[in-house]
Amino acid sequence: MTASPASTPPMPSEAAPDAALQATLAADVATLRAQFPDTRALYREVCALLFFRYGITPTANKLYGLVRKGSMGTPTEVLAQFWQDLRDKMHVTIAHPELPDALKAIAANAVQSIWQAANEAAAGELAALRAEARLQASEAQAQRDQARAAVVVAEQETAAVQADFDAAQQARAALQGELEAERQAHAAARARHEEGVRQVEALERQLLELRTQFSAELERTREQVAVAQERASATERRALREIDQERTLRQKGEQALADLRAELAAVQARAQDAAVAGAEARARLQAERDTLSRQLAETEQALGRGQAAQDGLRAQLETAVRRAERADAQATATRRLATTRRQVPATKTKLKFKAGPA
Repeated sequence: MTASPASTPPMPSEAAPDAALQATLAADVATLRAQFPDTRALYREVCALLFFRYGITPTANKLYGLVRKGSMGTPTEVLAQFWQDLRDKMHVTIAHPELPDALKAIAANAVQSIWQAANEAAAGELAALRAEARLQASEAQAQRDQARAAVVVAEQETAAVQADFDAAQQARAALQGELEAERQAHAAARARHEEGVRQVEALERQLLELRTQFSAELERTREQVAVAQERASATERRALREIDQERTLRQKGEQALADLRAELAAVQARAQDAAVAGAEARARLQAERDTLSRQLAETEQALGRGQAAQDGLRAQLETAVRRAERADAQATATRRLATTRRQVPATKTKLKFKAGPA
């Protein structure tokens, strides 16, 4: 004999779970999705998960929103079969040929009462577990807020380090501009020095030409003097031989000799003036070359100072980069800690129901 069917057990509340429960539910659905590739089996397991573990009344829309597989008719059919199976489990059948019908009915009602009491106890335990899960979720939320605050502080420090790094980059760019200007000035000074060297070489070539011309002119003058002396000697010899007869010719010879001597003195004076002018030109060129050499030395010293300043700025830049790397490492570690604390394992409770023999 079959006992009268028991009334449907009270359904859990359909209130929407909070954010922590929603995240835990999504994680459990993802785990079931990997374990049950079949669509209908997956919908059946999600129904049991919502009803027995989270105390949420499953609906077709809620099931499809969690699983999102198949058509809308699939969760509807699976949900109807789930409710039918649940009602079948709540029926208690006492079948024994030797027991009276009244005794069978009393036994069936007693077994049904025991099952309902067990169901109510399990529901109370489930409520306590859900409260504990909410408490753990609140603690995880607080830890996440602390981790976010730490991340904000780390990001602020990173921003400060980045600002220092940008300032160092700007200073480096300014110093590079100054260094480029110094290089251009050095190149201009070197060009002026090379031009001065070329001018000195040109002046030296001119001086060499003047010396060559002076030597040639002096040689010609010596030849003229030799010729004049020979002429004077000849004239003097002739005058001595013909002194009595050619007095007038002797006077002319002496006059010619005096003219030649005056011409020789003039040539020697011109040669001496040319030598003095050459010496002055050489001294002036030497002074200009010394001035250019001093300018070149000063430019090289300025270039050395710019190089030293660039090395100091490069050291500051490397220090700022290391600080930025340390700040990035600290921020990464903080984010990892926050992620680890958010992944709080949810307490899983598995309820088993055993139906009577059919």
